[in-house]
Amino acid sequence: MLRLRNPKPDDDTPLSVLLVSAFGQANEWTLVQDLRAGGHVADELLAEDDDGLVGHVCLSRLDAPQGWLALGPVAVRTEDQGKGIGSELVRYALDRARQAHAKAVVVVGDPNYYGRFGFVFGGPARLQSLYPAEYTGLFPIAAETASAVVALAYPAPFADV
Repeated sequence: MLRLRNPKPDDDTPLSVLLVSAFGQANEWTLVQDLRAGGHVADELLAEDDDGLVGHVCLSRLDAPQGWLALGPVAVRTEDQGKGIGSELVRYALDRARQAHAKAVVVVGDPNYYGRFGFVFGGPARLQSLYPAEYTGLFPIAAETASAVVALAYPAPFADV
């Protein structure tokens, strides 16, 4: 049975193993640590089963625009990928963003994957970003964000990813 919860300090070692194995590098683990240390994390969830940690999702506050969040990293234990765990984590994170009255959530990733959750790639909004426009998706929560023309300012830790 899959359980979702917030991380605790003793989750750091299994979380680092999960992120490094899922991405094949340590960049995402370093990103999570730096986002936490800088106070940029808005929400973070772990998925676990009886065998331990199986997934992770992080929402961080953008420096600008105010009230906007960035989704990522999203990771699932390699042997559990393709079972819907990542999808459940993304849906749950977006629900929590709405409940927290975020104005919008942005993601950098595969449009085919994230489009399933309502992220719009190449829509009416014009998002200036450090990341390629074709991979930058917007999940508008507040109505005015659907057609916003804004420069996205990610917290400093994203510059190192």
